[in-house]
Amino acid sequence: MKAQLLDAWHQISTLKLDARFTLQASRCTSIVVSGMGGSTLGAHVIQSVFRKELTIPLEISNDYHLPNHVGKKTLVILSSYSGTTEETLSAAQDAIRRKACIIIMTNGGELLALAQKHKLQYYVIDPRENPSNQPRMAIGYMTIAIAGILTKTKALNINEHQIKTIAKLLDQQDQNQAQDLAKHLEKAFILLVSAEHLTGAAHVFNNQLNENAKQLSVAQLIPELDHHFLEGLTFPKAIKKQLVAVLFQSSLYHPQNQKRIKLTAEILEKNGIRTITIDVVGKTGFQEAWTAIALGSATSVALAKQHKIDPWPVPNVTWLKEQIAKEK
Repeated sequence: MKAQLLDAWHQISTLKLDARFTLQASRCTSIVVSGMGGSTLGAHVIQSVFRKELTIPLEISNDYHLPNHVGKKTLVILSSYSGTTEETLSAAQDAIRRKACIIIMTNGGELLALAQKHKLQYYVIDPRENPSNQPRMAIGYMTIAIAGILTKTKALNINEHQIKTIAKLLDQQDQNQAQDLAKHLEKAFILLVSAEHLTGAAHVFNNQLNENAKQLSVAQLIPELDHHFLEGLTFPKAIKKQLVAVLFQSSLYHPQNQKRIKLTAEILEKNGIRTITIDVVGKTGFQEAWTAIALGSATSVALAKQHKIDPWPVPNVTWLKEQIAKEK
């Protein structure tokens, strides 16, 4: 994770944006990141960590079409690791028709060809620190690419010192924590509970549990969870024996949300659901997000090993894509 993070920052730092793109981006009043699955994990991290710092709102679109408000004053980041994601290719055509301010993030494929054909601004990721070549494990590249682009367009302010500090923090992380967590989660239906700046990290963890560990999990947010989910803990009774809740606690949360994490864990336990509370390490929201992401990634791979499976192939997702392609 540390090597990928540093390499990602080095790569995005060398990106030179076209003056016309920068001028148009500076006039934008909203940001839309369009993509699917692992290709938008970075957007979820940035959206949750920097919602108070972003100078214009950021929205994530996981569909064939862009939101209705998208137009000339929208910065549209089209993100597809493979460059072949059909939903993102469709959204790209939508963005072109609406004359949005477009930048494409990809490793190649049809999306890159589209960018070159229409002379769009693009950024080609070189995933040399992602030996799995899976989008979900390129989280460093996808997150830092968006952070770098938004910094270059003045919507955000990320610097090298922040990245290096996070890299040092990841170096100090307890490598046994993921192995221990995986042992508790091996036979569980996993409920991830987070708040505020850690909701993006929990989303990443959820994705990687599904794809790497091939294990069922869901993510819920505090305080919203406390207004409905808690009343669904009675039935079905059988599933509660399999459910384990992992709650991410942070000293940076609003005091009431810190209290809610503790009380939610108490209610879950009273209803027969095992809980594990993770006190996330870091001095800033960005730091905490990365220590949570690193823990989640390592845990998902550890679970795959415990299940004695290869974490990288995604046969169900691949089959579905093949069947959809046949229908065209």
